[in-house]
Amino acid sequence: MSVVVSTSSSTPIYEQISSQLRSTILSGEIAAGQSLPSLRQLAADLRVSIITVTRAYNDLAAEGLVKSEHGRGFVVLEVDPETARASLNDRVDAILTELRSAAIHARLSAGDVHHRLDQIWREDD
Repeated sequence: MSVVVSTSSSTPIYEQISSQLRSTILSGEIAAGQSLPSLRQLAADLRVSIITVTRAYNDLAAEGLVKSEHGRGFVVLEVDPETARASLNDRVDAILTELRSAAIHARLSAGDVHHRLDQIWREDD
């Protein structure tokens, strides 16, 4: 599991952390029952405040994706596959909406965006 934060992003760091962890949980990359990295460890790895990581973890707990267990830290809960799929699809829709807006500002056509997406998609093959 890898979390990357950007201090130059307009998105608060705790939201960057929770968003990336949410995606890894919903995709099944982190299985139910697994513990997330400790607050201190993730804060040290990312060079951010423990308060920032705590906020991100608490947000995930409020969504029912993790729970805090005494002695184990934050543990991933079982997620309904349909709920996970719907949430991931919503995230893709939000990213595509943001992409469309950025493309319009950059004066790119839909064809230009499709071509660039095809190139990026093939990079992983």
